[in-house]
Amino acid sequence: MDAPFAPDDAEAERMRLERPASEVCWNDAKGRSWDLTVPPTVYPPREDTDLLAHALLSLGPGAGRTVFEVGVGSGALLLQMAADGWSVGGCDVHPYAVAATRNLLSAHGHQCTVLEGDLRELGADALERADLILWNTPYLPPVSVDEAHLGPLEEASLSDPVPEGAGHALLERLATLPERRNRIAMVVLREDAALRLRADATKRGWCCVIEGRLAFDDGERVVVVALTKAWPYASHHLVATTGSTNADLFEDERKVGDSLRAEQQTEGRGRRTASWVSSGGDLTASWVLHDGAMPMQPHGLIQAACGLATKDALLDLGLVDEEAVLLKWPNDVLIDGKGLGKLGGWLIESRQQGKHTRVVAGLGLNLTEGPEAIDGTPRSTLLGSQASTLHAALTVRLCARLTALHSGRGRERLGNEALAAFQASAARLGMTDKEGTPLSPTALDEEGGLCVEGRDAPLHDLDAVAWRSWP
Repeated sequence: MDAPFAPDDAEAERMRLERPASEVCWNDAKGRSWDLTVPPTVYPPREDTDLLAHALLSLGPGAGRTVFEVGVGSGALLLQMAADGWSVGGCDVHPYAVAATRNLLSAHGHQCTVLEGDLRELGADALERADLILWNTPYLPPVSVDEAHLGPLEEASLSDPVPEGAGHALLERLATLPERRNRIAMVVLREDAALRLRADATKRGWCCVIEGRLAFDDGERVVVVALTKAWPYASHHLVATTGSTNADLFEDERKVGDSLRAEQQTEGRGRRTASWVSSGGDLTASWVLHDGAMPMQPHGLIQAACGLATKDALLDLGLVDEEAVLLKWPNDVLIDGKGLGKLGGWLIESRQQGKHTRVVAGLGLNLTEGPEAIDGTPRSTLLGSQASTLHAALTVRLCARLTALHSGRGRERLGNEALAAFQASAARLGMTDKEGTPLSPTALDEEGGLCVEGRDAPLHDLDAVAWRSWP
């Protein structure tokens, strides 16, 4: 611990350690009942333990995979994982937690290696073979000498010992590990800390996706996030000039995540037959989002994922405030600088050959000086932003948003976020039908269509709507 402790604290800690162990019956995420012996001052299974335990179900059985837990506590989570076929190991700064976990796993016939120490003390070999790294981080603020506090060992399980945050320390360690296909880290931390962690992860090339939330009675909110490397085997290319990056990605051998960025695009396209005017220094890039057999994600959900990923990247890089970004349904990105203007937009296209379909998404963002309006549409720009930096951040957030679409829970969360964004733009810009009747979005359907109040059929085509406060 990095917190100050006086001699009286050490004496009180000694007395705490003389208390008897607690016998705890814990039901894991599959409803299996386990009897645990929890020594004094060791962190027992609590609501945040259950939150992480349920999030782990999405990973399926171990099937020979290896998990390493930082801060094993009572050993409850490693027991669940071992029972599901994972090879398990971990560490803890508390020697009683180390002993309890070793004994618990051994009593149920599982082999494990549990080390005494924290993340900063671990050798590289402890983590490099792990397919999954867990950490129910001590997410309370560090104690100070002026605050009431527990003993050093109990505080170690509750108070974050890392000045920049435990999640950031884990990111530092992940960057030092050798590449391992499909490695994932799952971390519990405060919700406000998760936003800071996502920004850090984006800049380092890691997807950060919230997999579950928990609100305590006192208003404290914690989340479990998954960290994965964004498209680790994709290739990214830069060309000086090309006609259309979308058209180029439909050629040759490509795989999901591959991208192409052009310093200048001469034949950029928008919706229908509209052209997209760009200058050298603007961001013009495309990504392969699907390449293979059907089925693929619905076009409307892909569109929503791309819009949200753009907003994510802008926020993670600190380029705009959240209130300044507006996602105009279905594919435009607006920002409010000196006035509301269009920063850019997406064009999503697909080509099918037999049972094989490739989906490509292209984006243009204004990063340079230009006319105040194009074809009557106000234009916004992010002067001084680097196209290369934005391209890298967008690659990460696109991967995160599209990965979320592979689960029902992820599609639901993305749909709710997209709906909130489209509701905001509908209210700000005055969304109406062609007759001028106001339209109020109520949901995104399973295909990504925009459901509106009072209408049976969802909207899929922008030509069906008009905007009172937008050209």
